[in-house]
Amino acid sequence: MAYSTGTLAQGCFGKVYREKYNDTWAAIKKVPQHLIDRKDLERECEVYNKANHPNIVKLLGNINLKDGKWIIPLEFIFGEDLETTIFKSAKSKIQLTPANRGKIIVGMCEGLLHLHSKDIVHQDLKPENIMVEHNTNRAVIIDLGLAKFFRRGLNSAMDMGNEAYSAPEVLRRRSQRDQRSDVWAMGKIIAELCARMRLHTPSVCPAKVREVMHDQPYCQAVCRMVESNPTLRSSMVGVIVDLRSAAGSQSHLTPPQGQIRNRSASPPGRRAASPGRRAVPPFQNRPAHSPKGGSPLGWERTPRPDIKLAHQRPRQPRSLSPLRNQALVPKAGGLGMGGIGGRMDLTRDMMKMGLYQEANRDLPCQLPATGRVMVRRFEEKNGEVEKWAQKEVVMRDGKIIKYKDVTFNSS
Repeated sequence: MAYSTGTLAQGCFGKVYREKYNDTWAAIKKVPQHLIDRKDLERECEVYNKANHPNIVKLLGNINLKDGKWIIPLEFIFGEDLETTIFKSAKSKIQLTPANRGKIIVGMCEGLLHLHSKDIVHQDLKPENIMVEHNTNRAVIIDLGLAKFFRRGLNSAMDMGNEAYSAPEVLRRRSQRDQRSDVWAMGKIIAELCARMRLHTPSVCPAKVREVMHDQPYCQAVCRMVESNPTLRSSMVGVIVDLRSAAGSQSHLTPPQGQIRNRSASPPGRRAASPGRRAVPPFQNRPAHSPKGGSPLGWERTPRPDIKLAHQRPRQPRSLSPLRNQALVPKAGGLGMGGIGGRMDLTRDMMKMGLYQEANRDLPCQLPATGRVMVRRFEEKNGEVEKWAQKEVVMRDGKIIKYKDVTFNSS
């Protein structure tokens, strides 16, 4: 197929053309020299080099100066932008079946997760900056010109971006753009993709998402992504597993691979598959260059079995601090006076004690009777985030109503 040369896009900083580059088609971005200084250009180049991922547009070569313009050669995506897919169905060549929609959602979220793991904030996420490749439905995040490095609250660039996909705290000018504002923008994009309608930015909140998405499998994850309060908003690490699972439930395809390990909120004990299902280990290690197409990092996620509390066997919990867990100790005489009922009460209490101990582990404080505790940790190696862990515990009236312990390892 022949592709004509011409202008692909035009923005405030220059134009993008479709041209031949080293015998392949490329999206050539040309920016007048006076519109961007060398420092910003070097930052953009570093962003592209660090963000090497199938769901992020690639830099094909060195940036050079020609005829007073910076020439930036980028990967050319043979497809259409998500704006066309969602809102211009007459022009779109993408058929939004549940399977195709799931691949697009997981693809663009995998790309954003990778950016955040490298401390990169996109700043300008919107449907126009996400390309969908024809035939494969691969989603690719493009236009990293405004992207910045964000480490320890410090920016490498000015806060910029469009208002239509800006989080509430950004619109109120009370917060700078960071990973959390990227998550909010991606949540709005997913909601619009699923509902096939444009949402008014100030109205976007969990209640609005439930109204337009109804019982779609992505609804709960998106609700956590568009929380108005950024301190309560989930990270991409916190929702990626649920998004993969939702995409897998919408098709007969294996959910996309990844490195996320998520210990569920179920009390400690042996997991058993639901009747009629074969228990599958949560991860399989596969060589990085598997002929069957394993992930670039060498991990493949297999579907998690359904787990029901009724089939769990409690295990003996580790030794507990008598003061910290005093409220969870079984009542005296329960076993002798209650017979079978007493043994069931003891079993439930022992399971609660084990869960309480697991939730308390590595926390800097004791769990409150009612409230929410979230701890995030990360380890750096050679200036990059190598390991990222997040634990979240929500208590109500002395009971654990939510518990998540998630880790991300980029090595």
